[in-house]
Amino acid sequence: MTIEAWSPPAKDWVRRSLLHRQTMAALAGLAGLAWALATVPWVPLLAALGGVASLILLLRRPWLIWPVIGAVLPVSSGLKQGPVSVTDLLLAAAIALWFVDGARRGSLRLAPSPWLGWLALYIGALYLSMLQAADLGEAAVEVIKWTQLALVVVLVQAMMPPAHRQWLVAALLVAGMGQALLGLYQFVYRIGPDWFIVLGRFMRASGSFAQPNPFGGYLGLTLPVAVSLALWAWRDLVRRPWVGPGALLWAGFYTVAALLMGAGLIASWSRGAWVGATVAIPVVLFVRSRRAAVLGLALLLFAIGATLVGAFSPRLLPSALTERVRDLPTFLGLTDVLSQPVTDENFAVVERVAHWVAALRMWEMAPWLGVGPGNYSVVYPQVRLPLWEEPLGHAHNIYLHVLGENGLIGLAAFLALWVAAFGWALARWGHAAQHGQTWSAALALGVVGVLTHLTVHNLFDNLFVQGMHLQIALWLAILHLPRCQSAPIWSTEEG
Repeated sequence: MTIEAWSPPAKDWVRRSLLHRQTMAALAGLAGLAWALATVPWVPLLAALGGVASLILLLRRPWLIWPVIGAVLPVSSGLKQGPVSVTDLLLAAAIALWFVDGARRGSLRLAPSPWLGWLALYIGALYLSMLQAADLGEAAVEVIKWTQLALVVVLVQAMMPPAHRQWLVAALLVAGMGQALLGLYQFVYRIGPDWFIVLGRFMRASGSFAQPNPFGGYLGLTLPVAVSLALWAWRDLVRRPWVGPGALLWAGFYTVAALLMGAGLIASWSRGAWVGATVAIPVVLFVRSRRAAVLGLALLLFAIGATLVGAFSPRLLPSALTERVRDLPTFLGLTDVLSQPVTDENFAVVERVAHWVAALRMWEMAPWLGVGPGNYSVVYPQVRLPLWEEPLGHAHNIYLHVLGENGLIGLAAFLALWVAAFGWALARWGHAAQHGQTWSAALALGVVGVLTHLTVHNLFDNLFVQGMHLQIALWLAILHLPRCQSAPIWSTEEG
């Protein structure tokens, strides 16, 4: 029974009672605020007020938790107390917000996708492999990591209004820009250990990752989207009869993001990141259009020419750069480095190959199910080569790492998972391009570049560390959002 159905005197009494209660609550709140201003120090008071305001905002707009997670992901994932990171706490907060919002609306909505079926298949393979695990605790941590990836994809679809997805994209790009600026500062002002010094007066950038390779990988998993959206923005501006300041600001934002992250990736001095970006960026350029394909091919030929120049005419390039170029065959595992004496110059390459061999030996121990997820470091002492006692946590090649830990069944499920991800991203790009949704097509093409970088860089590393698996999950979740009924505020595409 509603208030409107009551008699006039009853309605007046109820409304006066509600107004009285609201007035008393407001007066009590003002009195409490006055007392706090008079007695509580400013810093904790402002922090408390900010926290309360943020909580109220999140309760009213629960989807805002995802741009926050995207913006702080590289930092929050490195802040840990035991096995729990700040990112884990933020994910728990996102789940709580989803539940509270669903309870308020009277329905808990979930929107699974076909790709999640492939992810579930891989998680199932991990559970099978746990039968072989010597350390179930480490195995559980690995399974939880991939379960988090599934949760992110599902919850972003359930909580994020499609019309607001651009803010999650912007947050991920801002995070990349922040890491790039930090890395460039480290590079120029030599912030880091002495063994990261390059060119005699610079320092390999590592951002908040403490190591250059994951830092370069993180930027490589964001740069293709920035490049794709920057190309879209300037092309869109050229085609417009009139250009507003908002469109120019967004075009500048995408361009600055791409330039900063490109410079930060170079400053990482990570060959794996360089190789990954050298493949991923041309993919973004080639697929866009014929004209873009010609430009991308020209850039690729230039890069190949520069590599050949560095290999055969070392005097034309800085010595540190030519050494990185000349070591590429060894870096790719095309030479027998294990039979060579270890020197300062080849230490990193020999170490990487030694861990590849260790992963293969693990696979020989249990060909079908592997030694158990997360158990690489546990089993490593049994299979390591002489002189290489430190397990480093992974095999410096995700495919060999998965083969060693999860066997042939796990590797097959892992490969199927990422083939399905590529197929989904390409399908979203094709659908958006066909229906004139140019911003959405540029975003999907950028995610194809992200997956390309992931595939290539993972030949030399493991990029599923320090929250980067959630970064990939966020990119895929954005693509899984249903078609926007209204285009982004700066776009001319039709919804």
